[in-house]
Amino acid sequence: MELALEVLLWPFVACLVLTGIHTYLGLHVVSRGVIFVDLALAQIAAMGATFAFLLGYPPDSNSAYFYSLLFAWTGAAIFSISRLKEQHIPQEAIIGITFAVASATTILIADRSPQGAELVEAMLTGALLWTPRAKIIETALIYAAVGGFHWYFRDRFLTISLDHQRAEAEGWNIRWWDFLFYASFGFVITSSVAIAGVLLVFSFLVIPSVIAMMFSRTIGGRLAIGWTSGTVVSMVGLSLSYGYDFPSGPAVVCAFGLALVAAATLRYIVVAERTWVALARTAAASLLIAGALWMAFFTADRDAERAQRSAAASAAAAQAAGGADVPPGERIAQAFAALETSPEAPPEAAMETLLEVGESLHLMMSTGEITVSESAVLAIANAPDDERLEDLLNEIAFHARDPWAKLRGAEALLERRNPLGVEATLELLSSSQPILLQMEAIESLRAATGQSFGYDPEADAAANGEALERWKSWWEANASQPFIGRGGR
Repeated sequence: MELALEVLLWPFVACLVLTGIHTYLGLHVVSRGVIFVDLALAQIAAMGATFAFLLGYPPDSNSAYFYSLLFAWTGAAIFSISRLKEQHIPQEAIIGITFAVASATTILIADRSPQGAELVEAMLTGALLWTPRAKIIETALIYAAVGGFHWYFRDRFLTISLDHQRAEAEGWNIRWWDFLFYASFGFVITSSVAIAGVLLVFSFLVIPSVIAMMFSRTIGGRLAIGWTSGTVVSMVGLSLSYGYDFPSGPAVVCAFGLALVAAATLRYIVVAERTWVALARTAAASLLIAGALWMAFFTADRDAERAQRSAAASAAAAQAAGGADVPPGERIAQAFAALETSPEAPPEAAMETLLEVGESLHLMMSTGEITVSESAVLAIANAPDDERLEDLLNEIAFHARDPWAKLRGAEALLERRNPLGVEATLELLSSSQPILLQMEAIESLRAATGQSFGYDPEADAAANGEALERWKSWWEANASQPFIGRGGR
């Protein structure tokens, strides 16, 4: 429970910050009828960050932020100019075209970088669980400034959004005020995309506002409903993400989608002339949806379990036959699949297959021919002691592609007081990793060696880089006896 609270506290604070400003801006966007302006501006900001990355600036650097902001302001200028009095082409069409072109340009820019695909995925889904505390506080201050700006000019902004004809009648320079609105919007979007990604930012902007507009006609009522629904849905989505190991951004987006369906259903029942008919239809639809979800998830789980059992049987048969006519890579894959079915009591035949492979396993893992899952490594760690077992764990800890599998291999070495477990964990921390993985890795090192050297998963990269240098210097001096209780330590 304490770990869950520690992991989810600041992501939930980030969701509160996002809900506060985006619900308000969403009321403007929905009232103006430019639903996808947020999605388009978010994609333009992401394009700016991608361009900065191509120029060599890290995604979390100030330079990347200013490139993203500059691109967002360019989009703001486009959208303010495209809103004409005589609107022959709907502004939503211009927004949609801008989004499509920005998305395609982002992909083309990212294609020039070896890590481009990972960057595009991060821009879409965000890194809500791994955003540092300092970044969340900095973003909250930016949103507070934007909120203060909108409060000071609330009469202008609200009138243009809710009563456009009155604004024109009073002779206001609507194009100028639109630019100020979209420019301030760009400040929010630039910070939001870095935390939550394009998809979640769009959900925070539109869905709470739409839910609020279903049940209230006043600005105050809509804000109250929007803030409440955004807070509750964020909490539910993050909890599901943590409990079921879902990606945090998509989990919260799906939670928002379900909340919108629930709100629409409630409104349908409330306004229906015959309540019992509406309830019956709702119950029938709910049963159909529940049945479809049951078939999609539980049937898939049974099929996966059946496939794993088949793989385990195949591995055992191959082992019994001496591996005749079975390629080595396939034998190893079957052995790992067999281990996944029984992590507490790993099959002897599967373990023997892997122990025979030895050092050649790292070549298959490094090329992607063989993938090692976290559950398979846990099974290996539970296997009876064998003089070859630590060699197998060593190969996994240094050469597996899945960082969680690497960590489990390193932890198994640490439990066996193998100094290579320290080296493997430090190597893992030297690359960019999720905060939760960093927390587990540094705790494992602290438990084994009694050292931490000030490494903090929530600190910035420069501070942790210095901590890792201290770790490496200590490791060079104590590589032969790094553990608590050994050699006087």
